[in-house]
Amino acid sequence: MANSIPRINFAGIDQATAAGPGGDSSRWAAVRAVVMDALTEHGVFEAVMDGLISPELSAAMLGLGGATEYFFSLPPSTKALYANKEKPYLGYVSSSFLTLPYGTLCVKDPPFPDAVPALDGLMWQPFLLTVQAYTGEKVSALATVVLRMVLESLGATAESIEEQVRTTLLTLRLSGYEAPGTAEGRLGLPAHRDRSFLSVLTHNGLDGMEVELGRGDGGWVLTNGRVVSPLHRVVVAGDKTRYACILFSNPRDDAVVRAVDAQRPAMYRPFQYSDYNGFFFSKEHNENPNKLEAFAALGIDG
Repeated sequence: MANSIPRINFAGIDQATAAGPGGDSSRWAAVRAVVMDALTEHGVFEAVMDGLISPELSAAMLGLGGATEYFFSLPPSTKALYANKEKPYLGYVSSSFLTLPYGTLCVKDPPFPDAVPALDGLMWQPFLLTVQAYTGEKVSALATVVLRMVLESLGATAESIEEQVRTTLLTLRLSGYEAPGTAEGRLGLPAHRDRSFLSVLTHNGLDGMEVELGRGDGGWVLTNGRVVSPLHRVVVAGDKTRYACILFSNPRDDAVVRAVDAQRPAMYRPFQYSDYNGFFFSKEHNENPNKLEAFAALGIDG
């Protein structure tokens, strides 16, 4: 088993044309093969792409005095206004609610100009503009590139790929992990598997992310279990708060999720994504690290 996360260079890849520099489809195919190898083996890789996030934008989003730090420095009563009682995963959740040294804010459809202003009225305009810029063209395009590459690798038709891209919902999660003030690591977020198709993670230089590499029990329904959803957790140490931004690529709540794989029997039953969300966030299943398997796995003989 490899003991390090694979690094993949996306330089020159153009998601609009499914090609590399100058329309080089061989470059696209080569990167697609490496992406699929990394995802089927480990479920994670480090993306390298010039200009993906400029140093200035990274500082504005994750640096000292940046947008993420600004939000988490707001009074608890102000942050609480952004809580979503019906769908906690689409709003602000406090560390006291989670009983962890961790707070998080989720913004729905952040790359689109009409989405972020729902937060306006209390937050400063630079915050909104920074969120839009950060998740705009290149970060959201990277998520789309990877989704396209995975679906192409599974033999999906061009029509079904376009439909999947069109109906995918992007959400941005800003997370803050309180510093323990000690050299000894403290659990910031328990081991879990993401429920998203894709997660694009950046942080403020304080890593803390621990990923279990190698094949696991969880997988993407869309890929019929071929792509691993890796078990991971966050451990924090020292005296600096860890900030992270994660762009998630998910089905819409009313979407029916089913496997795209004509080569072998389905490992998961089709289901409406909102039903899985309800199961995922229910208290009785909170401690289960393999929620997808418990919710939708099918028994297959042979």
